[in-house]
Formats: sequence, C-alpha cells, structure tokens
Amino acid sequence: MATTSEPSRPLDLGEAAPATAGVTRALFFLAVASFSGAATTRIMDAILPQIAHEFAVTIGAAAFVATAYAFAYGLFQLVFGPLGDRYGKYRIILLACAGSALTTLACAFSGTLPGLAAARLLSGMMAAAIVPLSIAWVGDVVPGDERQQVLARFMSAQIMGLLAGQIGGGVLGEYFGWRSAFLLIAAVYVLAIAGMLFEVIRNPALTRTKHAADASLRKSFAAFAGLIRRPVVRFVLAMVTIESFAMFGAFTYVGASLRYRFGFDYASVGLYLAVYCAGGLTYVLFSRRLIGWLGPARLSFWGTVLVAATYAAIAVTPFAEAYLPAIAVMGLGFYMLHNTLQTLATQMAPDARGSAVALFATFYFLAQAVGVYLAGLVIDRHGTSPVFLAAAGLLLVLGFLLLRAMPQELRNR
Repeated sequence: MATTSEPSRPLDLGEAAPATAGVTRALFFLAVASFSGAATTRIMDAILPQIAHEFAVTIGAAAFVATAYAFAYGLFQLVFGPLGDRYGKYRIILLACAGSALTTLACAFSGTLPGLAAARLLSGMMAAAIVPLSIAWVGDVVPGDERQQVLARFMSAQIMGLLAGQIGGGVLGEYFGWRSAFLLIAAVYVLAIAGMLFEVIRNPALTRTKHAADASLRKSFAAFAGLIRRPVVRFVLAMVTIESFAMFGAFTYVGASLRYRFGFDYASVGLYLAVYCAGGLTYVLFSRRLIGWLGPARLSFWGTVLVAATYAAIAVTPFAEAYLPAIAVMGLGFYMLHNTLQTLATQMAPDARGSAVALFATFYFLAQAVGVYLAGLVIDRHGTSPVFLAAAGLLLVLGFLLLRAMPQELRNR
C-alpha cells in the first residue's frame, strides 16, 4: 500500500537526494521539452540547402538563420540562469516552452529570409532556458555520484530530438516542404507543456526555489563576474568554447557537403545525418561502462580523437558512402566529450548551479554562432574540406588540453 502514496509525495529540492518516482516523472516531461528544443536546434542541418534554394541565396548567406538562433540561444542563458535560480527552474522551463511553441510556429509561416531569421532569433531566445535549466535541475535533485549517469540518460532525449530534427527536416522537407518540420516541432512543444502543467499541479514543490526569498536578481546577475573568477569555471568555459566552435561550425555544413558534392536529395541528407544520433545513443547505452573504464579525462580525450578523425576523413574522401560510418563515429565521439563537460558544468559552482550551467551554455552557443558564421565565409569561397580539416585540428588540441589540464576533482571521479 505504501507505494500508492509515493507519486504524490512532494519533491524536496533542498539538497541533492537519490532519484524518486516524482523526480523521474518530472524529468520525463523535461526530456520531452528537451527533445523539442534539440530538434529545432539542429533542424537547419538538413534543410539549410532547401532554404538557400527557396530564397535564392548562397549556403553561407542562408546559414545566417542558424547563426541567429545560436546567438540568441547563447546570449539569453545569461537571463534565464539567474531567473531559474530565483524563481524556480521548472517554472521558468514551462514558460519558455510556451514561448518556444509560438516562435516555432512563426518560423513555419515566415515568408522571407529576414523574417525567418527574426523568427529563429526569437525561437532561440525562448528555447534558451530548456536544456541548461533542466541540467541544473538535475544537479539540484540528483547526488553527485549518480549525476553523470542520469545526465547521460537525459541526454538520450536530446539525441532523439536531434535525430527527429535531422530526419524530419530532410524527409519532411523533401516531400512536404521545410515548413512542415517546424509545425511538427511546435506540436511536440504543446505536448511537453501539457505534461509539465499536470506535473506542477501534482507536485507544487517543482516550482519552488532553493534560494532565499529576498535574493535579488541584481545579485544573481552580478554573480556571473564572480563565477568567471573561479579557475574551474574558466577552464570549463574555455573547453566548451573550443568544442562548440570547432564541432558545430563544421557540422552545420555536413548536409550541404552531401548535397553539393554528391547530389543527395534532402531526404537522403537527413537520413545520413541521423546516424550521428545513432552514435550518440551508442554512448548513452554504454556510458556507465565507458565512464568507469576510462574516467572523465580519458573519456573526453578519446572522444575528441574520434571526432577529429572523422572530420579529417570526410574532408578528403571522394566517396559519399564514407560519410555514413564517419558521421556515426562522430556522434559517439562528441557525446563522450560533451557529457563530461556537461557534468563538470553542474559541479563547478553548486551554490549558483543554474547561473553556472547557463554561463556554460552561453559560451557553447555563442561559440557555435561564431563558428557557423566564419565557416560559411570560408565555404562560399573554398568549399567544405578546409573547414572540416580545421575542425579536426582544433578538436585534437582540445583533447590534449583536457587530458593534461582536467581539474583533479573531476579526473578522480
């Protein structure tokens, strides 16, 4: 009989504690929201050539739509992090989902490239709260010795969202037009909103905050300067900047490479890109063994080696078929790297975890925006191969930095 009352037990958000049924259920709805956020983040990988064709611009010019989203997503971490710490992470995520649904619909109905870029900018602003505050919420309610495993499982929803964005963008774009993909993502946001509203009614503690009632937003924003003065924070921010600049400055154009080098249709581009997610899911399935076997420093190092090798391979190969295994291995390697950095982000400032993870995400997406923009300039003149080779070199440098300079508290986990 005792088990019947467990789901309605209020969540204690004071100190991290072992996951309960309430935490698991609440995390599921966050996962649905993160699925939608991931899908809309990477949907441009598959439909970028189609947008360039519809609006009669170069691939580099069309990539401004992706840059606008990443820039807004990164910048607004600095807003939502303190808001999450002050007003409750779950509440802010719920409101952000509502805004994301509306702005994603605006993307679907945009009739010009500047209009689409503006809608994507607003979409990035709204979606900025979802994944980082979800990660910070996990940090609040899951103890440190379980956190990387829980984050790895939570990451599977993001990976499935990437998969949906890339396949959906390609297949729906090929047969129904790229706008249909945005309509579908908006519908999933609505499902996430409904589930989260139900959970908030069932567990009102979800909207509470750990911070004192008189904590001011001014103090929260001022805390960013204090966070950056911490050595561990500076290390993590530097590493995620290199990671995102190199990884996604190049990856945004892998679909364009398949389209323009090998003549793939949009559906085939989406299907090829989707194996990236298969590599990521492979990491999720074996994450416990890999983390225990390699440890965080070596796990992230070998992740960078895998990604660098695959970028070098697709830069020089004359065979389209080589992209398929390369993209899959790229997904495995990236999540070996990124899961480690995500975990360190939750540990680098436990007293302001929402703000710390938001700062991490800000650097991640601003670096991505800069990388996509600069790569587009190179690609319009010289093609994709120089960009892929440069990404490989930067990622190898990142791997060696992580191996030699990983903070001891993470290395020994």
